[in-house]
Amino acid sequence: MGRKLEVLRTEVDRLIAKHQPKRYRYFINHLYGVSEFGALLALRRDLDPELAAVCGMLHDIYQITGNSMEQHAVKGAEKSREILEAIGLYSEEEIEIITTAISRHSKKRKVHDGAYDELLKDADVLSHCLHDTDYPVIEKEALRYNNLLKELGCNTN
Repeated sequence: MGRKLEVLRTEVDRLIAKHQPKRYRYFINHLYGVSEFGALLALRRDLDPELAAVCGMLHDIYQITGNSMEQHAVKGAEKSREILEAIGLYSEEEIEIITTAISRHSKKRKVHDGAYDELLKDADVLSHCLHDTDYPVIEKEALRYNNLLKELGCNTN
């Protein structure tokens, strides 16, 4: 992963500091976690780890800039497109893959055709479930989480 991802990370860090200073630690941990889980899953699934990492860095960007969960996936895809176009380092094809995955990441029970759509949902679930293992896995993420543990060869007992 190279310079493009580092430019994006710097921009996301700036947006978090500007829009969510009181929740800076939460967003840094979550976005970087989803980004890194996404890169790992991409390597496992023969996908591009940088594209997966970008999806993770931007997936909750509307929660940050719009300060809202309402329609954050779809609105986040739009905001992500603006950011990626402004940075000018990603192709239209890459932007389409990234924004499509972001627009679908909240639908954890639905299976979409796109490999990056499913990868982003899975990386998000891993972040949610592993952030604090004292909390139970929420119902809408349980099946996906258990399937991920099996895929990664983890003990599911």
